[in-house]
Formats: sequence, structure tokens, C-alpha cells
Amino acid sequence: MTLDRAIMPPAGPDPRFAPPRPIRGTLSNGLSTLVVEKPELPMVALGLLVRAGSVSDPTDGPGLTGFTAAMLTEGTTSRSSQQISDEMERMGSALRIKVRQEYTVLSAQALEPHWRQALGVLADVVRNPSFPTADLERIRRQRLTDLARIADDPAAVAQRACRALLYGGRSAYGHPGTGTEISVNSFSQDDLRAQYARALGPIDGTLVVAGQVAADDVTEIAESLLGGWRAQGGLTISDPCDVDSDGRPEAAIYLSDRPGAAQSIIRSGQVLVGRHSPDFMALVVLNQVLGGEFSARLNMNLRQDKGYSYGYMSTIDWLRGPSALYAGGSVQTAVTREAVEESLKEYSEIRLQRPVEQWEHDDAVKGLLRGFPASFETQGQIAAQLVQLASFDLPDDYLSHLPDMLLSVTLDDVREVALERLRQQPDVVLVVGDREAVEPGLSALGLTVIPVDAEGGRLN
Repeated sequence: MTLDRAIMPPAGPDPRFAPPRPIRGTLSNGLSTLVVEKPELPMVALGLLVRAGSVSDPTDGPGLTGFTAAMLTEGTTSRSSQQISDEMERMGSALRIKVRQEYTVLSAQALEPHWRQALGVLADVVRNPSFPTADLERIRRQRLTDLARIADDPAAVAQRACRALLYGGRSAYGHPGTGTEISVNSFSQDDLRAQYARALGPIDGTLVVAGQVAADDVTEIAESLLGGWRAQGGLTISDPCDVDSDGRPEAAIYLSDRPGAAQSIIRSGQVLVGRHSPDFMALVVLNQVLGGEFSARLNMNLRQDKGYSYGYMSTIDWLRGPSALYAGGSVQTAVTREAVEESLKEYSEIRLQRPVEQWEHDDAVKGLLRGFPASFETQGQIAAQLVQLASFDLPDDYLSHLPDMLLSVTLDDVREVALERLRQQPDVVLVVGDREAVEPGLSALGLTVIPVDAEGGRLN
């Protein structure tokens, strides 16, 4: 048989990635465990998810949950903050705390011989915080410094103000999760203790573990360390699905002034459906086409074609309640009007005038599928996937079925969800830039330009 090297051989079938399926357990206090046994490397990733996030903040105390969580590692009834730090450092590890809108995660990674000790420190921190006064004042100073830096960071201002404009600045989803200068200055030791007792408990919580472990060992050790942990109070959260109707934006361009800025930050947003909507997967594909990857429409237009930006993308911030689609990037000040105009055009045209094409649909699905395995490369990434399962109460086999769910999304599904879920223009268009330079051009777009501060509050 003669081999004709001028003819490309047919491609073989795409390889099939099988994500790990966790082993579930339950402790005597109701705390769930999700464990992935991965013996290839002697490393273990730990994560403890509790059902308290910024939505747990009282209306008059924005940032209280985040402040309380930050204080957990600052001392317990048996360890000082220095002892906690030293003990974790000797294991080559560190405790990290991430407060999201709907949950908080305490996490650590350790070599296999040390994971039990690391879990012991984590359990002590979450069960027995002491909220020492000296450390409280230090954390307060740090958070006030961070807030001052946010005001000087246009990208951070855009993120914070856009959410406030979108949901309402006092709503469960729209208020600043890191707090304000007034609220952070007001928090007392009693406030932190009360919020800890009210919000940070094991009810509906989950311990996730990935690495060189046995699920039975995890359950046994976790029961001894966390089984006696009990909720101290009742948590009442205002319905996060009820966005602040009084603060819902009107059709306008909101402008936060940064005199002399060489660039403008553009950030638009629209409220969509919650994570459990039947439209979830079709919206994921739609976002991929609109701005979810480098070759998406927004980036190809504003970066590749027009040269306005180094990157102009979109993402969906998925929540149990109404989630938000955000789009934007940094553009040259001189082309702010043109960039906003092109962004609004792409947003509108994907609905009717220029709906998603078959090749775009196919490329988006393939891109999502090919990027999927990279989310499981390390124990830490696997633990992060387990956190997502726990935070949205997804089935244990969800990740195994996700590729098939993606492949089942048709072109008609994507076109239909674009028409039904996207509006003619975003709920919010926010520009953070030099007002004197960009306001005349923005006004020419036919929308009212409303000045706002760094928190999204209207200025007179």
C-alpha cells in the first residue's frame, strides 16, 4: 500500500474526559463531606463552605460578614493569630478565606502527612474564634486602607459601582460586600460575635477534600474535629431575588469621573436568571459567543477590528438568585463614545439582526469542552469544583454529565435564549473615565449621562 502524504488523514474521535465523581458523607451535625480520592500526588486540598456571604450582611452593616470572616484566623480560644500562622507555615501551608455573595470558604492545602493537622487548625478557627481587640483594630485599619485603594482603582470602581447600579446599592446582591468606610469604622467586637453566632454555622455547610486521602478517613477525622460544631443562632436573609426596585437603573449612561485618565473603563450589565434556570447551559454558550473567549464578537470587534482595547470580554456571575451578565474592558479615552456604541451594537444585534451562526455555536461548544479538563489539573482546582457543586446543591454526578449537557445545546436553543433573556440594551452602562473628555461624545449617543460616585451613587 502506498501512502499518499498529500492527503490529510481523517481525524480520530475527540478524546473523552471523565471528571472525578466525589464520595459524599454526612457528619452527626448535618455537615456534608465531598471527597475526591486522588492518590497520584501526595497533596491534599481542603475547603469548608458555610452558607453565609455578603447577602448575610444586615442592611445597616454592609461588609459585616466579610469583616467577621477575616477575623476568624486572628485568634481562637487556644491559639493566637501568630500561633495559627506559625503552625500552618511549619506545614508549608496557609489558611485562606474567601467571602462571596452567597457563601464563605475557608481553605488550605497541605502535603499528605499534614492534612489532618491542617484540618484541625481550620476546625479550631471556625469553631472557636476569640475576636481579639488588638487584631480587630489591625484588620480594621487594613480594610479601611483597602477601601481607599478601591477609590483610586478605576477597574475596582467599575465593578463595585456597576453591581450597585444593577441591583440597587442597599439590596442583598448590590451592596458592597467589603463594606464602606462608615460601616467598617462602626463594627465592634460584639457585632462580630453576634454575626458569627447568627451566620457562620454548619447548617447546609460542606467540607470538600481532594487529594491523597481515603473518604472513610476524612469522615472519621472530620467527625472528631467538626461533628460537635453546632449553629448558635438563626440566620435570616432578605430575599436576594428581590433586587432593590427603588434603585433599579433607568436607560442612561452612568459616568464616574476620573480627571485626566488616559483610559476609560466601560462596564455594562444586565440581570438574568438564576443558576438553576433551564436556560443556564444555553446562556453559557451564548456568553461564549458574545464575549466569553478571545475570538468572541466583542473582543474581535473592539480589539481586533477597531483597536480600541487590549481586551473586551463578557462573563456571567452565576448566583442562586438573579445572576448578572457583565461586559466591558479598558479603552482609549479618545474612543470612549465609539467603544460604547460598538458594545451596545453587538449586544443588540446578537438578539435579532445578527443572531448566532452555526459555526459560532460549534466553536463555542468545542471551546468550552476543550477547556473543561484544565479545571481539574490540581487538587486545589478539584476542590474548587466541589465547592461549586456544594454552593449550588448540584448532584454528585453533575460534572460527569456536563459535557453531554453542553453537546445537547442546539443553535435554536442559543438563538431563543438570546431573544428571550437579553434586552435591547443592557440594564446599566457605566463609564469610569475623564468626564470632561468623554461626556460630550457619550451625550451624542442619545442617552442621558448621569454622574455617579465611586459607589454608584448619583451626584447632583
